[in-house]
Parts: sequence; C-alpha cells; structure tokens
Amino acid sequence: MKSSLAGLLAAVVTAAPAIADERATENVILVTLDGARTQELFGGYDIEIARSRVKDGKVEATPSYRRYWAATPSKRREKLMPFFWGRLMTRHGSIAGNRALGSTVLLRNGHRFSYPGYSEILTGQAHDDVINSNDSRRNPYPTVLEFLREKLEVGQNRVACFASWEVFNWIVSSREDAIFANAGFEAYEHPDAEIAQLSRLQFLTPTPWDTVRHDVYTFRFALAHLEQWKPPVLYLALGETDDWSHDGRYDRTLDALERTDRFLRRLWEYLQAEPQYGGKTTIVITTDHGRGNTPGDWTDHGAKVEGAQYIWMAFIGPDTAMRGEWSNTPTVYADQVAATLCRFLGLDWSERNSEAGKPIDLLFEGK
Repeated sequence: MKSSLAGLLAAVVTAAPAIADERATENVILVTLDGARTQELFGGYDIEIARSRVKDGKVEATPSYRRYWAATPSKRREKLMPFFWGRLMTRHGSIAGNRALGSTVLLRNGHRFSYPGYSEILTGQAHDDVINSNDSRRNPYPTVLEFLREKLEVGQNRVACFASWEVFNWIVSSREDAIFANAGFEAYEHPDAEIAQLSRLQFLTPTPWDTVRHDVYTFRFALAHLEQWKPPVLYLALGETDDWSHDGRYDRTLDALERTDRFLRRLWEYLQAEPQYGGKTTIVITTDHGRGNTPGDWTDHGAKVEGAQYIWMAFIGPDTAMRGEWSNTPTVYADQVAATLCRFLGLDWSERNSEAGKPIDLLFEGK
C-alpha cells in the first residue's frame, strides 16, 4: 500500500511541471470600453438610434451612415471594428455575450453603473451596499491588480493602470500607490520628447467632461509605458464610448469604437513584435455595464434601465483554443474576470478572496 501511494505521489509531482509548462501566458492585459453596448459590438450601426438623432430622420445623408452602414449585422460590425472582427476574433480569440447565439454575459451588481462595474471586475465581487456611487473614494476591497503585483514580486511600475476617467485612481487599488495609476487629466512623466509633449497637450485639448480626457492620450501613455517598463500586467480603461453616449452623440460614440479598434491593432502589433509579449500575452476585453435597448434609453444605464445588465467579454491569447463567437454556452459574469486573469498566469484568486467569482472554465478546457 505504501509503495502504491508513493508511486502515485511521484507521478503527481512529476506531472505538475509538465502541466505548468503547457501554459504559455506570462503577461496579461485587461482592456475595458466604458459602457460599450452589446448591440454595437455584435451588430454595428443601429439605424433606428441613428435615425432618432437626425431631425428629419434622413440618416442616409449623414457621414456616419456612409461610413458605417451595411446590409447585415456582421458586415456593419466589421465596418465599425474591422481589426477586432477581421483578425482578432477569427485568428486569435473569442467573444462571449451575443444573446442571439445563446451566449450571455451579465453583471452581478445591481447598480449597473461604472464604479460598481469596475469594482466587480477587479475584485471578483459585487458589493452593492458599499460600492454604490461614482464618487472619488478609495476602493476598500483589494483588487486583482494588487494581488498580481504581490504574487509576481514586481515593482510598482510593472503593474499599471492607464484610464481616461480620473476616478480610476481610487478604483484600482485598496491602498494608495499599491500599483502605478495614471487617470483623467493627469501628467505622465516620460523621457521621450513626444510623450512629454502629449502629456502637456492633454490639458490644452479639453473634453466636454471635467473628469475624462480623450482616449488617445490614455492609449498613447499606456503604450509608452509598455515600451519603457515592460509590465507583465497592464490595465487600459478607455472612456469615450460612455461619455459620448450620455451626451446623445451616437455619431461620436461610433467614432470612439472605431478609434478603439485602431488602438487595439496598434497594441497587438507592438505585442507581437516584442520578445517579452509575442505569443506570451493574454488580453481580456470587456465593459463595465450595458445600456438601454431603444432610441429612448440607449444613452442611459443604471438599476432601472433594462439592458444595462448585459455586457460582453473577449479573450485573445495563446492558452485558449476558442475562436469567434461563443454559441449556446453557460452564462458568464463580470465577477469572473479577476479569477480568470489569475488563472491565465497560473495563480489562484481564491487564495485572496474565496468568495469571489471563479475562473471561466470553458476557456481552459483541453489545457
């Protein structure tokens, strides 16, 4: 009996490194598009909403119609986000959340607005009684970003968040300076002259919103940080998709999605050309909440807005074989993101929070 047990233990010990060796991911990048609806992600240009924004209802004469309209949902979404749909989702990743195909992604929190949504993503739990506003106050719950810095034993600059909305300075960690964060209209110090100039220019190109800068600055600072510091963990939080929607500017909401597609292309091309990242990086892309379904409520979200509970989630990387759209799969929740990021790095989020959402098992089947 002892010899059989010893043999079994030896087999387990011998097998463990082989399992670990199968994991290619050494870096993770989280990207969020604030309030980006499932309707545009999966169907592109919504002509009913566009028509409601034109006084005479004749959308055919508008630049957005000429730029984004096509006869089918798949062609419209490819016009809107050609790199995402034409390359990422066909060759390198998959996306959940198209309810027409039997795939649903939901929020657990009942508030359905930004701070609760981001906290759910980063902590793996909905704390509706505590996280109940968008106020600039410190997140009292440890986030996965803090956990990853601790487990990977890296310096502050090597777990970083770049965000367009300034409240991320409080959302992303339970302790000040636990990770590197640059959010809102905040200077970014960098030795490159172009980046230094961009840091100054952000203050000379104000947005209509006091706490949200243009996404192009957020993206460019994040890319510069990747180039300089080579962080194994990066969080890029873009914001214009939500703010233009609140303003009722459907045309600019679409343009923000199209720009994001170009950001993703540039990020992907950089990662593939860089030895630390190429073939070794998993990207998770999602949103903090959905929005209303109709021309009358698409600008809004919140507890009383039907549709705001539905989100989407995309996964790109070397450790999942899934490609394209998920179909007839179990429901996925926002509170599973934190544990899933950890799982890709061979770590266990339940070590820090046993009550948090679990990794999305379907991503790891066959691995």
